[in-house]
Amino acid sequence: MICGQCAADNPDDNKFCGTCGKVLKPPPAAVAVPGDDGAFYCARHPKSITRLRCGRCDTAICPKCMVQGVAGARCRKCANRRVAVRPAGVLHAAGRAIETGASGLGRPIWYMAIWYFIRSLFFWWH
Repeated sequence: MICGQCAADNPDDNKFCGTCGKVLKPPPAAVAVPGDDGAFYCARHPKSITRLRCGRCDTAICPKCMVQGVAGARCRKCANRRVAVRPAGVLHAAGRAIETGASGLGRPIWYMAIWYFIRSLFFWWH
């Protein structure tokens, strides 16, 4: 079960999130449309019939509430759980990793390399 607060994946038998400690609530049950196999009513718009479900929490969503992302269709709640990559934060994490003995330095170094490459392309282009 996915936590609604921190988006951590937890076992289905847990009552509380193992990461943040919040109460785990199951996603709303999908209401099937009678006489139409595979069709459901949207969780936010109960009169809209849809066959689309969120790729993360498996909630029935209609095209009005769908947010299209790189990994597919998401409900608005799951689409808001994106974490931005900030260059200053990456530099700070790399500096702290170097101070502590370079353990866990892989990801910040890759982010810095990609950021440098994009920045150099931008200055070369203009």
